[in-house]
Amino acid sequence: MTRTPAAAFMPLAVILFFLTAGVFLPWQLWSLPPYDLQRVFQGGALAWLVAVGGFQARRPLYRSLAAAAFAQRLVSATVALLMLLAAALSPFPGIGLLELGYLLALGVSVAVLAIHAARLTTLCWMLTGGLLALFMLAYGVFAIDHVRVAWAVADRHDFGPGFANVRFFADVAVGVMPLSLLYVVSRQAPSRVAAMLCLAPLTVWWWLLWVSESRGALLGLVVAGPCALWLLGRGARWPVGLLAISGVMGLLGWWYLNPIGGAGASAIFVRDITSGSGRLALWRDALAYSVEHFPLGLGPMGFAADGHLRSAHVHNLLLNTAAEWGLPLALSWLALMLLGCRALIRKARDMPESSKPVFACLVMAFVGMMVNVQVAGAQVVPLSALVIVLVTGLVFGYRPGSGASSAPRAKAPVPIGATLAWAASVLMIIYLLIAGLALYRLAVDSTPECFRELGRAYLYPRFWSQGRLECMQLVAPEHWLFRQ
Repeated sequence: MTRTPAAAFMPLAVILFFLTAGVFLPWQLWSLPPYDLQRVFQGGALAWLVAVGGFQARRPLYRSLAAAAFAQRLVSATVALLMLLAAALSPFPGIGLLELGYLLALGVSVAVLAIHAARLTTLCWMLTGGLLALFMLAYGVFAIDHVRVAWAVADRHDFGPGFANVRFFADVAVGVMPLSLLYVVSRQAPSRVAAMLCLAPLTVWWWLLWVSESRGALLGLVVAGPCALWLLGRGARWPVGLLAISGVMGLLGWWYLNPIGGAGASAIFVRDITSGSGRLALWRDALAYSVEHFPLGLGPMGFAADGHLRSAHVHNLLLNTAAEWGLPLALSWLALMLLGCRALIRKARDMPESSKPVFACLVMAFVGMMVNVQVAGAQVVPLSALVIVLVTGLVFGYRPGSGASSAPRAKAPVPIGATLAWAASVLMIIYLLIAGLALYRLAVDSTPECFRELGRAYLYPRFWSQGRLECMQLVAPEHWLFRQ
């Protein structure tokens, strides 16, 4: 593996490029729905990360797995076995393998990014924050222009332009906003000039979240700050303070510049923000499915084929896993998450004070994403899933003093097991692309039929913008993806 900081920055640059293109190009290219176009960009990013980044990182990935604690290896092996069984024994193994390939691509991409993140220099971290802040500024300008045109007739969905649903914007914002603060703190001393430059786009994004009533993202960001302060103390003051100040400024903008509820209105929220918005029914059904179909659940993407024309996912990561992959796998994922959180706590306690501001940005992004994903389907939606990869890889890969020069080491031969594992991952990516294209054709063909069955034009996003498998079976019941 090439160990230069420039090469280490490449996987991160790939994610930032596809994220930016996925946000801005839907405004220019309308031949595909924004959701579907963003899935294409996500597929390109994951394919590059697995095929190219995975090849470069196969030796350190293999060593990391071999050096992991026994509990981590045991839980990881349990997760892998249960996922293979659930996919192979699902009602539609072709769909199960597609979903398995998608989750594998996300997991390998996280591992690749974590390996490379350990070599990032201070300049790389500053560049990452600066690019994200510039991205936020550009999006804020376009969003304000869009809202200005639609001001007289705007509803809350107009406050996430470029996304098929405003919640998809919020799922991206909760991870990107804390990471943009890397531009401020990735220095010997935080820069007040950089802080002022970041406040403008942060305030606009907070305003967009407040006016669109994106409760999951708001909750995630509000919880993330105190968690970073608890974990890192004084080292988190700058990023937490800047996020809080911009949040208050966005809140003031929401109060005085709000075409939805009316400036200063007593009932400023359009909807009851204490309601579950249908999620409680989804969660109850998911728990019921995890018990009724114990131990392997409905099967991958099973919630999109349960016979109810409604949301194609549960809007909760753990409950979605329990319903579709089985309760044992959901508990294994929870155990893996807890082991990861313990590792982050230990890392924070042993970290020098000079490294804590950077780590605080990463922790806030990670906590915000993990809170949001328990009330949203961010792991399903294309660009927010890419942000989850970005955040998770960076927070677990970060090393204090990373990028420092080290004495060259003799290159040992790459273990054959590492190369075989990489080759298997590439084969899964190839199947993901082939099966994903076949599923897209089914989604397009089945959309009119689904509209007729429902009696109204409404899409149910999952892998593509129309994600209900029952609708696809109506037009192609014998398709190879549905063969049992």
